[in-house]
Amino acid sequence: MEYINFYKQMRLVLIYDLPVKEADERKIYNRFHRDITRFGFYMLQYSVYSKVIQNDTSLKQYLLKLERLVPKKGNVIILKVTEKQYQDMIYLRGEKNKFDTLVGGKEFVIFGGDIESEFKDNE
Repeated sequence: MEYINFYKQMRLVLIYDLPVKEADERKIYNRFHRDITRFGFYMLQYSVYSKVIQNDTSLKQYLLKLERLVPKKGNVIILKVTEKQYQDMIYLRGEKNKFDTLVGGKEFVIFGGDIESEFKDNE
C-alpha cells in the first residue's frame, strides 16, 4: 500500500465577493464564475470554491491565470491549505460536500454525487 502524505497535497480555496447591482457588474460576475469553474474550481459554498493542486509550481501558474480574471471591483482571496488541513475542516452546521472525495494519493478527485439516487429517481 502506498503512503499518502496529506501534508504535501494542497488545495486552493477561492473566496470572492463581487458587486452585482448593475447589469454590467452581473455580466462581470458571471464571466468570472464561468472562468473559475473552467479552471477546475468547484463550489463548497456560495462564493467559496476549491481546487486540488499538485505543488507550488501549479500554485504559481493558477495565480497568474487568476490575476488576469480578477475584476476591478470586489474582493477575491486565495487560501492555500494542505490536504490534511482541508480534511480537518469542522462542520458546525451542514455536512461534508458529497462532491468532494479524495481518492488515493495522486491528487485524484471524483466530482459527482450519489449516482445511485439519480437512477432511482428516474425509475
